[in-house]
Amino acid sequence: MRWLLLVAAVAAGAGLWAARDEERVLFPTPRYVGEGACQRCHPAAYAAWEKSVHAKNMAIPTPETVIGDFGDVEYRFQGTRSRMFRRDGAWLMAYTDVKGRTETLRVDRTLGIKRHQAYLHARPDGRLQVLPTYWNQEERAWRDAVEGPVPGDAPLPTTHVAYWNNYGRTFNLACLDCHASQPRKGYDPATNQYASTFEPAIGCEACHGPASEHVARWDRLERDAPETLAKTGLADLDESIERCAACHAAKRIYAEGFDPGDSFYDWFIPDVWQVRERYYVDGRSSTLNYRYVDYMQNGCFRRTTRTMDCGFCHPPHGLESTADRTVQAGNALCTQCHLEHKTALVAHTHHRPESEGSRCVACHMPPMDLDLRMTVRDHTINSPLPELTRQYGVPNACAHCHADQPVAWAEAAVERWFGGQAHFEGYRARLRDRAQVLSQVFGGGEVPVDRLVAWLDDPERSIIERASAGNFLGSARGNGRALAALLRHRHDAHPLVRFYVVDGLSGHLPASATALREALADPRRVIRVRAYEALHLFDPSLETDAAFAAVRHEAEVRQQIILADDPRHVSDQALWAFTQHRLDDAERLLRRAVAIADPVPAQRTNLVRFLLENQRYDEAERELLVLEANDPAGEPTRFARALFLMHRGRFAEALPVIEALLAGGAEDAPVLRQMRDVARQRLGL
Repeated sequence: MRWLLLVAAVAAGAGLWAARDEERVLFPTPRYVGEGACQRCHPAAYAAWEKSVHAKNMAIPTPETVIGDFGDVEYRFQGTRSRMFRRDGAWLMAYTDVKGRTETLRVDRTLGIKRHQAYLHARPDGRLQVLPTYWNQEERAWRDAVEGPVPGDAPLPTTHVAYWNNYGRTFNLACLDCHASQPRKGYDPATNQYASTFEPAIGCEACHGPASEHVARWDRLERDAPETLAKTGLADLDESIERCAACHAAKRIYAEGFDPGDSFYDWFIPDVWQVRERYYVDGRSSTLNYRYVDYMQNGCFRRTTRTMDCGFCHPPHGLESTADRTVQAGNALCTQCHLEHKTALVAHTHHRPESEGSRCVACHMPPMDLDLRMTVRDHTINSPLPELTRQYGVPNACAHCHADQPVAWAEAAVERWFGGQAHFEGYRARLRDRAQVLSQVFGGGEVPVDRLVAWLDDPERSIIERASAGNFLGSARGNGRALAALLRHRHDAHPLVRFYVVDGLSGHLPASATALREALADPRRVIRVRAYEALHLFDPSLETDAAFAAVRHEAEVRQQIILADDPRHVSDQALWAFTQHRLDDAERLLRRAVAIADPVPAQRTNLVRFLLENQRYDEAERELLVLEANDPAGEPTRFARALFLMHRGRFAEALPVIEALLAGGAEDAPVLRQMRDVARQRLGL
């Protein structure tokens, strides 16, 4: 019921791929020439890449590309059933849902090769939908989506946003930007269809940029001509990491068409610690966050004299893992800088030389169970601190090998080996502080303004800590010290920090309006657009002021291309039109949101509310009946029923529905309590 919450917020504030014969499909532009053009001059790099997970990211199903067992096998999960089999050269999945309905679905693409392999089904409207059962390569077994990519403990109802046939599992909307090269969504709002184009492999040009000029230059043997490719080895540290972060970061997208070498912060903004469900209180990811936030917390890559970017550990063409080598060979990367541990390894590790406990990554990059039936190594490169396990329940590396030992045992060992050492004690103090602050913020308590200001003011802190502090300080509305800190850092040198400072300032309007207006001229697009999105709700003159035409256009492009197929955003646009009394636009947008989301009920609930508030009761009841046919017991449906009964003056019928929603912990409790009070007053209770 996002729309209803935003109403309150505003009031308070004022053919899927191009047809070609070959397996890989190139984005149709002359700038990109495909990895085949690179192979001619770079056969060794191509040979290494061809075996990598990047090369095998997506594929047309063949005996070589399908790793799941389609030998007429069946997988059951709590009343659902999937049967995987071959017929007439096709790979098929017959899925029986929670209502007992069976549909046989063709696999049109594979997705992934290393830990998971998911399977995609092409619909006539251009959507690629991620099928409900996937192959877990680590377990060599089939699993239901809620046992992996969609964490849960029961089969998804057909009205759930992440049910395989709904928009939450549409590849074009949710996956395309990272799981393909040169993606173009190609969504048409008028028809609610896709004509997406992309290169399925993560190929050479995904990292080096379009190669047509480079190839032409060398075909003409113009050795002295300016180089046009983005070479990772020549990039500065941040740019090199950001090139990987374009896919390996949980992020928001602000524009389409990123090329390697472009400014990262003109296109993307990574998430930081603002969502508690995604992080432990020590700052490590608890789910699949694609490692950028974790890596940007570690001190190694900024303190070494070497360029310790992603390619330092992962050879960029082959992507081998150091964990696959012997202890000595695997440690060689780390001991290039930590020479003292190369000559006195056991004195540091307190484990036998060739045991797992003497492998650097075992303690400093342990495998993290992401509750997705898969593991990914921790990239914060921190040291085990078992006391945080005891206090906050976060995982620690000791328990990975010594699961039979209690936390107190590990805590005592760490204290015995490292307690009292200046470096360790400084590290422990920082982690304790972080855990205390994040547990307070994530728990919904009072914002610890003074400690967050200290984070933001400290240039030695990681950019993740500083950016998160900017975001959290936005919740301290009315606190002068919080506002002063945000204003002080609105010109911070790092775009990530600057973005979240602007994001925080949006929570302090109207006092922050002048600073946000300054941010409309920021050199980075993501910051300009975020400032515009915050300001235009409070200052409608921005929509016509010629001085802001450029940033207004950037914001509109984001709405029209990046967010146009997200029903939640379309519903937000409808809200904005509604508050401006543009009722025809509001209705058009609401009906479009319903078309994208159907049968997910939240957007139709918003439409019911709109129709009721415009006294179109017969139409509202027809939409309500659709809701009740699809999801009679769902919270959005019962909320819509309560609204309908209230608008029709049937307070005695509405009251028990409202009270049941409140007793069940409904999301819109404040609105429901107001409705309950009105119903009781009208009934004389």
